Amino acid sequence: MGSYSPRHLKREPKVLNKVGRRSVAVVAAGAVVVPLAGMESASAAPSAGLAQAGHVQAAGHVQAAAGHLATSVRVGPTVQYGSRGAAVKTVQRKVGGLAVDGIFGPRTKAKVKSFQRSHRLVVDGIVGRHTWTALGGYGGAPTTKPKPAPKSNSSIVSIAMGLRGTPYRWGGTTPAGFDCSGFTQYVYRQAGKSIPRTASAQAAAATRVSNPRPGDLIFWGSPAYHNGIYLGNGKMIAARTPGTVVSVQNLWGSHYFARI
Repeated sequence: MGSYSPRHLKREPKVLNKVGRRSVAVVAAGAVVVPLAGMESASAAPSAGLAQAGHVQAAGHVQAAAGHLATSVRVGPTVQYGSRGAAVKTVQRKVGGLAVDGIFGPRTKAKVKSFQRSHRLVVDGIVGRHTWTALGGYGGAPTTKPKPAPKSNSSIVSIAMGLRGTPYRWGGTTPAGFDCSGFTQYVYRQAGKSIPRTASAQAAAATRVSNPRPGDLIFWGSPAYHNGIYLGNGKMIAARTPGTVVSVQNLWGSHYFARI
């Protein structure tokens, strides 16, 4: 006598067949398949369901990371075209290339939009939470790096000696060619000291000394028409005349020393 199977059980293989063996494999693997539009939809693209699940998981990690970043900086007030005040000044400092006047005008808006574009943000010219985060937060006035301390006179001598052989060039201010005051200005700038451009202006900015040290300036004329850098022991280094090069020379004529 054969075994009896109810009719509704005999139809189960057809339902199972309709769902598809791949869905069974997905269920067996521990995934949750949610039939959003009937069993046919669930069985039609089980691999797409897995991809979507992976995408959701990855998106969750991104959102978590973004949330952590957002809470690690101070977000300023939302500012946009027409805004004024300290927050606008902070934006102007951080995006750079703007007058820091606290007025959110056309140029500030253009700079903000350029910043947003380069950081893959919504390009609307409005500084909200995401733009503040990308800017590093609203920290009021930014910290500025301290200026390096000027180097000693021995450094001035060392820098000057390293430029021996540079040709004289009228009006020259670079290692491609120097005139006398262009040479002294360049050397002092490399040593962290800012001095005027011409010999007469440098003499006016300096204080005359009777006990010169190596690295002090030496001048001829009043107003000065020529200068160099004192090396000690009756020597100096200078860019003297056309057709010559920066070189160590003996002191000559009527001169005086000065210090900046």
